[in-house]
Amino acid sequence: MAITFPSLPFGSTTEITLTSSATDHKPFLGGPKQRIARLGDKWSLRVDCRKMYPRQAGPIIAALLQGLNDQIIMTVPQPGIDTGVWTTGTIALAVTAGRSISVNGGGAEKVVGQLFSIEKNGVHYLHQITAVQGSTLTILPSLKVSLAGGETVNFGAPKIQGFVSGNSQSWSVGLAENLGLSFQIDEAR
Repeated sequence: MAITFPSLPFGSTTEITLTSSATDHKPFLGGPKQRIARLGDKWSLRVDCRKMYPRQAGPIIAALLQGLNDQIIMTVPQPGIDTGVWTTGTIALAVTAGRSISVNGGGAEKVVGQLFSIEKNGVHYLHQITAVQGSTLTILPSLKVSLAGGETVNFGAPKIQGFVSGNSQSWSVGLAENLGLSFQIDEAR
């Protein structure tokens, strides 16, 4: 069962990383280097929360501890982008693989660099828009599941689904009894 992560406190900093599964082939006898792209690129979200009082940090700590064993669903912040102009849309056409999807709805015109998530069978897959042509979006990473059409696409509050990185979680308590939290969520699929 996946846990819905509570809202991050104001002033938190986030670092979003896409780790490619591509590998470089460097011939040992010389020749051109080749990059071999494979499926399986994964997102990670690193969060450093500002200092909080224990009552503010409690729900976050509880979710982090649960995330050591269960998957977490967390809204990905998009600083500098007014996400209030977007809503949820749907996949317009069936697609089995690749980096292009057609969408219906979702609010305002989409922009390059915008993050969004596709939900299929209760699992959220995070993507980024790399090109927009009408209702057709070019995306990264490649699709990880086949889409039949009608799946929910969340442009306003994209979500990452995964585990808390590592096998332990800790927090620090300062002199004023305020807590500092840092953690990372690694995409599970």
